[in-house]
Amino acid sequence: MKKNRMFALAAAGFLAVSAFSVPAAAEESADTQVLNLRATAFGNNYDVQDMGWRWMMADCYEGLYRNVADETGEHFILAGAESVDVSEDGTVYTFHLREDAKWSDGVPVTAADYEYGWKRLLDPSIGYDYAFFIYNVVGAEEYNTGEGSADDVMAKAIDDYTFEVTLEIPDPTFEAKLVATPLYPTRQELAEAAGDNWGKDWSLCVYNGPFCMSELVEDNKMVWTRNEEYWDAENVGLDSVNWYLVPEDSTASTMFDNGELDVLQTAGDYSIKYQAEAEAGNVQLITSDYPGTVVLCYNFATGGTDNLVTNVKIRKAISYCLNREEMVEAVYGRYKPAYAYVSPAISFNNVSYRSLAEEPIKAEYEEYADQPEKLQALFQEGLDELGITTPLSDIKLTFLSYGSTVEDQSQREYIQQIIQQKLGITVELNTVGDYGLFTAERDAGNYDIMTSGWWSDYNDPLDYLETVYSGIYTTYGSYSNPEYDALIDQLKGENDTDKRFELYKAAEELLLAEDCGLIPVYYTTKEYFIQNWVKDFRTSSFGASQELYITHIEGRGN
Repeated sequence: MKKNRMFALAAAGFLAVSAFSVPAAAEESADTQVLNLRATAFGNNYDVQDMGWRWMMADCYEGLYRNVADETGEHFILAGAESVDVSEDGTVYTFHLREDAKWSDGVPVTAADYEYGWKRLLDPSIGYDYAFFIYNVVGAEEYNTGEGSADDVMAKAIDDYTFEVTLEIPDPTFEAKLVATPLYPTRQELAEAAGDNWGKDWSLCVYNGPFCMSELVEDNKMVWTRNEEYWDAENVGLDSVNWYLVPEDSTASTMFDNGELDVLQTAGDYSIKYQAEAEAGNVQLITSDYPGTVVLCYNFATGGTDNLVTNVKIRKAISYCLNREEMVEAVYGRYKPAYAYVSPAISFNNVSYRSLAEEPIKAEYEEYADQPEKLQALFQEGLDELGITTPLSDIKLTFLSYGSTVEDQSQREYIQQIIQQKLGITVELNTVGDYGLFTAERDAGNYDIMTSGWWSDYNDPLDYLETVYSGIYTTYGSYSNPEYDALIDQLKGENDTDKRFELYKAAEELLLAEDCGLIPVYYTTKEYFIQNWVKDFRTSSFGASQELYITHIEGRGN
């Protein structure tokens, strides 16, 4: 089963926040190749198979492929592998590893490290969440579920530099998954010697990526230095990267203004401030789509507090109350209104999937947008179909959410008020303080609608569409439709691009336009403000969130 992830969850294992000491970055000479970045939390999980801290892992480690974001968009390139052969039937992948790849202690990276990493991911005694990622490998699911052995898993080192993987059926999404950190190599002798400390004590780690973690002052500072053993070290521009723990936007803004931070992600009024600075040419601005979609889900498990959300007309009336453009502007000042589930950041056939497939609910939403009487009539039709005679003024819906930020509070208040205003009903907030309480309320069925969302793990529409396949997730309100499942089932082993596209469109149309199985609210985006002396800064959606291996400094302080 896939890993349950709510949209507001941070990566696992973050350290607590405490006092921060300001760096002396401004004292650096003009072209010192040191980059100063902000983190709002430090992770304490360095186990690549875990996926918990991938924003760091993909800068300090490397798999067979690397995800690259450049002027042509996002795509993957060969990294740990120099070439790959694919069998005629699409089931056998033979990866030829680069023989100059080494770990940071000088030991060669070999096919045995990949084999061990993949089989460790599947080891049922460890219980990694992302084991499902390679269930299509022959013998993988059986080993992970205790019905087979590691020896039966067809991910094998043929020799030191040949890694062969055999799939059960052809899978056009397979290569896209290879940029994910759970499929990175792991040194067996080090992991087994560390035992329970593997992934917890950074000093036990070795690295095969562009950077090495070299210092950690908990709750204050983390330092990466160039990995001189990296196969392409001569083309890594930076000597080191300083990460400073700065939880407050106000402090981060001051540091950025003083040149003590080189890159800033922020929100609200600070974002507006630096957008103006970017327009004036004082800083650089990078904005891009990010593969996340925030949604509201209905309680299909129990039908909600009064069985109301079992009716599709009631579900649509609720969905069409939301003025998404108004909401993202008023609450966030960023992001993009969503009328579909699959994010514009997801590619299909090397272009944005959303540029090829219309948003399924956009046309019908516009028929009802900002028309309370029409929305109330649609809601009433649903009540009539359910045989409910209660007047609208006495109808109550329960909205389950959590989160304590200003944006969290503004979001739920907007949703509550807009539904009440347009439908003439009451929306009661069931707001809890943390994720544990949220899941308890969700599992108890104490809601009609709830906040949720998806951040994609690999670059294909299927990663979104599979999340609402029957029985996979409780985070989606237990939506289930055999017709929808059948469409997803047809994608298994289907390599024809045109057929896949039509199945994707049909599935999303059924989920949203016909069933109103969830409410898309907005697509997430990324916004980075960058000092002008920082060159070739890159972001990534599926590897490291900030790919720094070609970044360099030119003219600091000029």
